[in-house]
Amino acid sequence: MEIILKADVPHLGKLLDVVQVKNGYARNFLLPRRLAVVATKDQKRNLEKNRAALEAVFRKELAQSQDVATRISAAQITIERSVVENERLYGSVSSSDIAAALKQLGFSIERRQVVLAEPIKQLGNYSVPIKVFADVEATVSVWVTNKEK
Repeated sequence: MEIILKADVPHLGKLLDVVQVKNGYARNFLLPRRLAVVATKDQKRNLEKNRAALEAVFRKELAQSQDVATRISAAQITIERSVVENERLYGSVSSSDIAAALKQLGFSIERRQVVLAEPIKQLGNYSVPIKVFADVEATVSVWVTNKEK
């Protein structure tokens, strides 16, 4: 099935690409999540007619996200947790904790945008990547400190 992507899809294509995928993948994943539309003759004609306007909107969003990324990179987050022994945390710091701390600073970041391979379980300073937009990433400095009783 031939489709037009309405957003960047990892390992498939970028916004406004016309790609060929299997029918089940399109019907069960891409179309219900509104990541793509079926590439009919009318859709292709509209795409070519409106490509300049859609690309201008994309460039504007990209510029805004780069600005947000520079502000996130300048930010520092401090998260307090209880410590069991030898700087090992009682519990852990997850991507949702980091996203919540960024929301308190005024950024609209969701948990899925925080790229954390595994939860943080030790005290210290960590550099955590944040996926802001399609190809825009920022790195926030996260300090995990001992929670005073």
